[in-house]
Amino acid sequence: MSDLPGGRVIYFLILLFSMPLTGYAQLPAQQLSRVPLASDAEKIRIFRSLSLYYAKDQPDSAVYYLNKGVTIAEKRNDDVALADLLLQLGEVNALHRHTQLARQFYNESLSLFRRLHDAAGVARSYDALGLLDGDNTDFNRAMRYYHDSRDSLGIVVTYTDMGKAADEKGMHDQALSFYLRALTQYEHRGYKPEAYFSLLETIGRLYERRGDTEHALHYFREGVRDSLGQGMQEQAAHLLNAEGEAFEQRKDSRSALAAYKEALTDAGKSHQSDEQAEALLHIAEILKNSDTAGSIADLKQALLIAQALHHPQLEARIYAALAAVYRQQKDYGEAMTALTEQRHLVDSLLNGDTVKEITALDSSYALERAHEKLLYLEQANHQKRLLLWCGLAVVIIILCLLVLLLRYLRKSRSLNKELIASNRVKDTLFSVIGHDLKGPAGSAAQLFELMDTEELPPDEMKLMVKELRKQTAASLELLQALFEWGKSQLQGVKVQPVDFNPEPVVERCIQLLGQQAVLKGIRMENHLPDYLNLHADINHFEFIIRNLLSNAIKFSHGGGLISIGAEVPVASKEVIFKVADQGVGIGPEQQAIFLSGNLKVNFGTQKEKGSGLGLLLTKDFVKANHGRIWLESEVGKGSTFFVAMPVSA
Repeated sequence: MSDLPGGRVIYFLILLFSMPLTGYAQLPAQQLSRVPLASDAEKIRIFRSLSLYYAKDQPDSAVYYLNKGVTIAEKRNDDVALADLLLQLGEVNALHRHTQLARQFYNESLSLFRRLHDAAGVARSYDALGLLDGDNTDFNRAMRYYHDSRDSLGIVVTYTDMGKAADEKGMHDQALSFYLRALTQYEHRGYKPEAYFSLLETIGRLYERRGDTEHALHYFREGVRDSLGQGMQEQAAHLLNAEGEAFEQRKDSRSALAAYKEALTDAGKSHQSDEQAEALLHIAEILKNSDTAGSIADLKQALLIAQALHHPQLEARIYAALAAVYRQQKDYGEAMTALTEQRHLVDSLLNGDTVKEITALDSSYALERAHEKLLYLEQANHQKRLLLWCGLAVVIIILCLLVLLLRYLRKSRSLNKELIASNRVKDTLFSVIGHDLKGPAGSAAQLFELMDTEELPPDEMKLMVKELRKQTAASLELLQALFEWGKSQLQGVKVQPVDFNPEPVVERCIQLLGQQAVLKGIRMENHLPDYLNLHADINHFEFIIRNLLSNAIKFSHGGGLISIGAEVPVASKEVIFKVADQGVGIGPEQQAIFLSGNLKVNFGTQKEKGSGLGLLLTKDFVKANHGRIWLESEVGKGSTFFVAMPVSA
């Protein structure tokens, strides 16, 4: 490097103090500046990135940021992020030899990944445990889960970690076997990731330790060729430095120097200051026997880079190399100065590492205690929630029982009402049967006995037959009314509404009752208009008209007039029918009885017996068809019944 032009040196120094400092100093600051406005998920990603940045040199900072991420993940109940953070905590502790803590965090992440059914996460946890303990059982489990999730890169990681574990145990052949298995996973990939070049370097270094520099150089050169083919000068620079070390091991200084100079050029193109410093250090080591001045110049230039990078380990190595060159020049004063600087750096590194280790250990233990406290609080909250749910369940059961009890009471009251109504119907039926049917049946029995035992003249026999016919007709009519009324009371009135013209129905009722009217000398007149159209149950309507006409005949004097008519009030949705007679009339007391719905036995103008059941059924049928019924009457002047029924739409 002594032959570098002065302008190139100045440019190199400017680049040294601008680019590296910017890249290393601003990265955490830039990420932290985004935290206040970031979402929780973004904050977790930032804290993980900061932890990765500090993991190697500042484990206390790495644990601190992971702890902040864990707090957010637990607050959001984000088990996916929490599992990743716990795994990363284990990796930080494993990196700094806190094996017990690392194992605890790995096991917690494994438990979470299992609960989430995350095969890749489970594999990563097993892989980390296997690397921590060197346990092939964990590695094999990791391989199974990586195969299940079809994660070929995960398989590479596990094979690589299995190789590391075997290498640490001194099982170099087995380690090499695992590394080569990992390498085969990249054979059919067009683009090679950074892990591929790290794997090539690892294999080459293993061959170096075994003294097989030929194979080591093969893998280093393969990595250099592939990295340059993909335009990855930073990987090429690192591997070229490794290649130079292999040449040095073979005592081929010329080839080693060429490799280091090529590494220096590629590192400059990719702005890799650390690799530049490494190349300069190696070049100076080679030149110290032939060009001590150039060697010192290169070492000083490397020292500037290391100082700009705040890389005390690299500074210590450079000072040691400077001391060796100064001793070779017999410049013992400079050699002592360089050795003093090296000792200060080593002491500060030891003290700093100790402080960092203690801080990281304290942070990890603090996080573990916080985690245990959180688990305790979660268990307490779970118990409280369980008690709350149990209390809520008891309240719901009590409410359900109260609702069921209320429904039972309401149903009991309803059944009691139905029972009372049923008893009323029963009492009414027995009353009618006992009083109304007993008389006609007894009279008929006496007449039949008299006709059977006595020799009666034809005229008397004719009168008896006429009386028997009257009694049996009355009994039949009463039985029919009893049947219809009892059925309506017990089963309810079933309505089947249709649109129909009421005039033919009224005419049919007049014809059916015509003989009964003729016997009393009563005329019936139909004054219904032709344009009427009702919407009701036609059978119910026929019963209503027939019953009203029958009652009018029963309570009219001989030679009287019964008229039936109808009208449709303006803007009305119902037809008002009226059946008027000139009979005995109904007094206020009997009108009140009719309106109350009670039964009242009455006798017609010729002693025709009426039970009142027909009018009760008439009222039920009118109500069921959404109609109305009322009457106007005066004793001795006759009665008029009004029935309003809905018209057709």
